[in-house]
Amino acid sequence: MKKLCFVLTVSMGINYVSIFPFPIYRTYNELKEFFSEDYDVSINYFKDKDSVDYLVVPDPCPPFDNEENIPIIKVPAVLFYQKDYEKMKIYIDKFLTNDI
Repeated sequence: MKKLCFVLTVSMGINYVSIFPFPIYRTYNELKEFFSEDYDVSINYFKDKDSVDYLVVPDPCPPFDNEENIPIIKVPAVLFYQKDYEKMKIYIDKFLTNDI
């Protein structure tokens, strides 16, 4: 099973900040539950960067240091705001089926 990490927090030097200007998620349980049917899901890039296969990144996204050069799957940020997991999955699946 592919391990995906949703990059929703970035380092700003001395602290970590959500990439969204206001909190749209109180917890990420809904996102994790939806995608965990097909993938091993992480939302903690800083903890799991050594063990994930792909990063799922809202596009546009503030720059961050992809230290492990993990392949990035860009998903329109608006889908994160709308919590449109079905459409997000289309982007992810399309990327993964072309990444053979």
